[in-house]
Amino acid sequence: MLLLAGSAVLHSAHADTCLPENPNGEYQLVFEENFDGDSLDPGKWNRELLWGPSVIINNEQQYYVNENQFGYDPFTVNNGTLTISAIKTPFDRSQLYLTSSIYSANSAELLWRVPAGATEYRVYRDGEFRGTATGGSFFDDGLDEGFDYAYEVEALDAFGNRIVSAQLTINTARRPQPPAPREPFSLKLNHRVYSADTAELLWQRPNRAGRFEIYRDGNLFTTLEGADFQSLYLTDLDAPENYTVIAYDRCDDVIIQDTITVDVSQGVTPPPAPVLRLKIEDRVYSKTTAELFWESVEGAVLYDIVEDSVSLGTTSARSWFVEGLTPGIDRAFTIIALDADGRVIDTESRTLNTADNSFALNRQPFLSGVITSYDAFRFLYGRVEMRAKMPQGKGLWSAFWLLNAYYNQDQPEDPEIDIIEAIGDQPFTAYQAYHFQNDNDGDGFHTDYTTTELSAPINDFSADFHTYRVDWSEGSVVWYIDGVETNRIEGPQVSNEQMYIILNLAVGGAFPGPADETTPFPSDYVIDYVRVWQR
Repeated sequence: MLLLAGSAVLHSAHADTCLPENPNGEYQLVFEENFDGDSLDPGKWNRELLWGPSVIINNEQQYYVNENQFGYDPFTVNNGTLTISAIKTPFDRSQLYLTSSIYSANSAELLWRVPAGATEYRVYRDGEFRGTATGGSFFDDGLDEGFDYAYEVEALDAFGNRIVSAQLTINTARRPQPPAPREPFSLKLNHRVYSADTAELLWQRPNRAGRFEIYRDGNLFTTLEGADFQSLYLTDLDAPENYTVIAYDRCDDVIIQDTITVDVSQGVTPPPAPVLRLKIEDRVYSKTTAELFWESVEGAVLYDIVEDSVSLGTTSARSWFVEGLTPGIDRAFTIIALDADGRVIDTESRTLNTADNSFALNRQPFLSGVITSYDAFRFLYGRVEMRAKMPQGKGLWSAFWLLNAYYNQDQPEDPEIDIIEAIGDQPFTAYQAYHFQNDNDGDGFHTDYTTTELSAPINDFSADFHTYRVDWSEGSVVWYIDGVETNRIEGPQVSNEQMYIILNLAVGGAFPGPADETTPFPSDYVIDYVRVWQR
């Protein structure tokens, strides 16, 4: 196989099971879920979309609940079936549900739901009165990017008595960023020289990486087993050396490689220029862990980390790892930059809270659920089948579909196979579709959305269980309902990118339209089993 530095390598991908398809072989069961327990198996299913629970797509009206948020669990496993239930959002009229929209580096808006009996609201920022509001929002400007602002909103009744209050910390650095221009897929291999004999290789990790091989002057130098490596420290250097980093996926297929020359004789790589003001960034890793980062402050040699007036430690580095976070609980940390004599140069704070507040932000009127096999099972080609009963009602949108496993990166077509989409007020029609991105203008970017929309008659998907199946092979996708072929597409447009399974019950959106007063709630999507076979 010819490996081309700095460009993606064309190859045949395999399923995560690493079993290549034998078009003449017999189908073998490789994934099975019969929902025999009393809860969802976390070893098989994620409970949110790849992009997170807060993402709203297709103008849908539901919030996909993850891990019993807001006191609701949309998943019931009982008697060998999984039920995904959609309900009307059970808002508590005694609460504000305070959240924010950040518009720029200098402005933001506080948003809240109107609690029962409230007629006026008083808004405070960092303990100082900022103004009043009579509705459910308050705009504030004059903010500085990268700094925490602690807000409190008090809801008052007609007599000026406080009904309820809520607090929220805003940092405009967390505002939504415009999408970056698409770039050719690359490792972005780089290096930094630290001394006359030490340096570090740095690269961007492909999202389907399984291991990395590092070659020095054409010879294997080391192997890094695991997906998360993004650098390698080098010692005992004395002459220019060529290093090649090759990324492999979990089935040992080459994803991409790149080569760089490391020459310590060129001198130490200059560090970034120090800043005058201490600004803190954070990266949340899990519901309990995060890390604080900051740039080097001019004149600072040490940084003291303080929480609730208690020093947690002092470091010469510019990061601090935090454990023991609790979703919904603010943890406020202060970083103090000190010079060589221990004098304070600057201080700044950052509040961490791993809770997902997007329920309030999106103000979705319905709660529902989605499950995916993203972390457990990704595959190339196979027979995929579900037996299920889907709900009837205006605005209900049940789906069983496959999505490419490594979205929008090094596998450019981003295909999607919709095995069944059930629109609640069309119970006698099954929608089936194939979508992918194309490169119509030949610029190297697959950004032209191409779709094949299909449908088939069905005997009321809400009245009884039916089986929904797709046979996906090289150059072919064939749809079945109750074992009878309903549609097929064939040709080079059929992708060879790995896929994973998604089942969800949406409410509203561009396809079904909104729910209305006739829509029954709760509405139940009942799944008997999900199975995948491969040859």
